[in-house]
Amino acid sequence: MPTKKAATPTYEQLINQAVKRLVLTITLAISAIILLVVGTQQTINTTHEAHDLMNSLHQANIKDVPSFIHWNNTTTRNSKQPAFIRVTTSDATLTTTTKNKQTILTSPSSKAFFAKNQTKLLGSLVYVRGFGFFLAYSQEDGQNTYQLWVSLRRLINSLLVLIALIIIVMLATLALGTWWAHRLALRLSAPTIALLHETKYTSNDPEADQPTLTVPNSPREITDLGQAFNELLVAQNQRLQHERQFISDASHELRTPIAAIRGNLSLIRRRGDAHPEVVPESLSFIDEESLRMQHLIENLLHLSRADRAKIELSDQDLSYLVLQLGEHYQPLLAPQTLKLAVDSNIHIKGNAEMLQQIIVALLDNAHKYTPHDQPITLGLTQTDQQIQLTVADLGEGIPDDQKAAVFQRFYRVDQSRSQAIEGSGLGLAIVQQLVTLNQATIKIVNNHPHGSLFTIIWPKN
Repeated sequence: MPTKKAATPTYEQLINQAVKRLVLTITLAISAIILLVVGTQQTINTTHEAHDLMNSLHQANIKDVPSFIHWNNTTTRNSKQPAFIRVTTSDATLTTTTKNKQTILTSPSSKAFFAKNQTKLLGSLVYVRGFGFFLAYSQEDGQNTYQLWVSLRRLINSLLVLIALIIIVMLATLALGTWWAHRLALRLSAPTIALLHETKYTSNDPEADQPTLTVPNSPREITDLGQAFNELLVAQNQRLQHERQFISDASHELRTPIAAIRGNLSLIRRRGDAHPEVVPESLSFIDEESLRMQHLIENLLHLSRADRAKIELSDQDLSYLVLQLGEHYQPLLAPQTLKLAVDSNIHIKGNAEMLQQIIVALLDNAHKYTPHDQPITLGLTQTDQQIQLTVADLGEGIPDDQKAAVFQRFYRVDQSRSQAIEGSGLGLAIVQQLVTLNQATIKIVNNHPHGSLFTIIWPKN
């Protein structure tokens, strides 16, 4: 049988529970302190009264009944608690009780009291069945024995009344605390509930842009949460727009070579037998378009891997890497020339394979857009604040309003997807991803006298 999932508590329930615990803890702590203080003080007072009475008995030096009666009549009792007194002399045993400020000599109640069994509990505390708790004291003086039992009934009754008052106050405080907690919970949870409703009723269509939320002004935590959620929504909207554009552009880029391949295959079927001269030309065109599709798919895979890549960065001699790549790549640029301006002994934290891919992609891009009689410059410099890797070409350049856009997938500066310059429009998007993974940034500025200057920057620690 499936286990029933416990309901998640609400703000009001959590605050109510916290307030109740707080009120109970404070009330019980204060009550315990009051009971301890009052009980201790009353016990001390009762003990002092009992000691004073015992001292008075001892000083009276009672020998017989007349001397006991004289002491009983002349002594001012300070005890506020009922007490039983027994004096045992060599001739007689004398008892008396004090009750309601009256002194009774050898009363029936005292006889009944002394006839009961007494249970010693702790120290001078005893329990007498039918009479309750007493403080019992005994003292011997020669042939006399003085015994005193002071009742704790009034003390216990006072403490019971105090406990009852504390319970009443605690219940009233709990009721007031519950009401106050309810009001507080409503006030504190209102911004959260409003934000929740805003979130719940936003569009659930993954293909549609998600609207930003109305963020409450307080409390600060909810405001920060709402702003963070709005930032997340903005990023999500941008991601959705990029994905839509990516799918649209990828479909367009793949549709063109596929249509060309199918068109040439259809041409071979229809006219290949009658006009065999079209076959080699069509096969050559199919080969070029299929190769273009292969490069496009490879670039898409590179971009997908770059989006998900988790790499380990290690110390790299960037000067050696750039010089090695420059010397290897220079023959491939002919008739263009490659100028190297590389400072020595520059090290960074990076991934060697990705760094090579970045440099080669930038050189390929410069090669496509630079006239055959113009040079390409590959440079590496460092300052106290940063390290810069630059690739400069002398092509037509990139308009200022399109410099940031060239790093978008499938973006081409001419916006016509012309076949005059080979490429899928993914190279610079891949470069930006790889640069970010190597903890650097890339920017484009105008080269002088014309062309573009791509700069990769590593900040120095």
